[in-house]
Amino acid sequence: MTHDPVPPSPRRPAWDATAELTTAAEQATKDRIFLLTRPRGTWAVPKYLDPTITGFALCGPEGEQRIGELSGRRRLPVVADLAHYEKSAASPETPMLFPETLFGRDGFFDDMRARANSAIFTPTAYVEAGEPAALKAVRAAAQDVARTDVVVVVPLDVTWLRDNKIDQLIAILKAIPHPIALVLGGQYNPTDSYADIMRNLRRVYQEVGRVGPWRTDPVTALDAMAQGGMFAGIGSSGSLRHLVPPGQPTKITKRFKPSVFIPELLHFFRADTLTERWANADPLSCWCTVCAGRGLDRFDSYDTAVDTEARAHNAASWSALWAQMRALPTGIERQRWLAERIRLAHLAYEAENERIQQANAFKPSKTLQRLAKLAEGAPSSVIEGAGTPAP
Repeated sequence: MTHDPVPPSPRRPAWDATAELTTAAEQATKDRIFLLTRPRGTWAVPKYLDPTITGFALCGPEGEQRIGELSGRRRLPVVADLAHYEKSAASPETPMLFPETLFGRDGFFDDMRARANSAIFTPTAYVEAGEPAALKAVRAAAQDVARTDVVVVVPLDVTWLRDNKIDQLIAILKAIPHPIALVLGGQYNPTDSYADIMRNLRRVYQEVGRVGPWRTDPVTALDAMAQGGMFAGIGSSGSLRHLVPPGQPTKITKRFKPSVFIPELLHFFRADTLTERWANADPLSCWCTVCAGRGLDRFDSYDTAVDTEARAHNAASWSALWAQMRALPTGIERQRWLAERIRLAHLAYEAENERIQQANAFKPSKTLQRLAKLAEGAPSSVIEGAGTPAP
């Protein structure tokens, strides 16, 4: 027997693991952070992902076929995001892009469920800035879906999170009766773009409830999971942590060496940048399950095996942080833990620059700086008594 999806209790935040799971989509996504990767060359679910707190996602059209071929896909939730929003903009007439088959939309949903036995992500097109009719069409298409195993992907321009649009966005999202994967589009890191984005993202999590940031980075994902977000999705590469709107040329075209996540700084840095910064100093080391105490300067290579190990380190590092935060029983404790972690990370930049004797060698992102300011203004009941997180 199935039940219509219902919003979380206003007295119980959406992340609360003790809340009743009412739909298959919620069971697959609730209180998990997903690792997002491209289907090409991916044949197995990474073994370093904890099946109790994470999930795995394939992003791109090839994921429709590949998801049913992955080794290890039964040990944790595996989903496919076909990412049509990378190339196609939504219109009032075509908010979602379902395959043209004899079986139509329901056939697509049935096929994806059979392949993955998990939640199904809608093939939504990209909602551009200043296109409320297209966003309302996405809402209407979502309302037409009577199934309970669907997550509605809402990819939109980051300016929808500005102060002058956030009320309209929240009103529209509230009327979508399914979990929502929210993808922000813009050049570089969308959350760095405007000062009001992170604050308004928190409003979305708290007022809509069943929303998770998708194609994001660890600090934004962790903030969501502390502030009432239902789930999150972190990209394994820069292109999957940010979304360049369709039709816009990417401003980053050069091939780079691996990006490396530094847990103490809560940010990614290019491997060659780390080699340069630590040329005359010992590198920071990492104690994730992949690194086991080794230095983080070892990824300065174009070799695919090195890139693979760097991505494994990245995921193992942020998932270790998530494991610490997820173990906390209440929202206030999660917020306290993350506020202290952000405070320490913000201070760590100056400390690391002093250690290597290079002024401004490492600079915190605008997103981290804004979160640090938000933490400063948080109620004393959230910040007071926060202990130093485990390394």
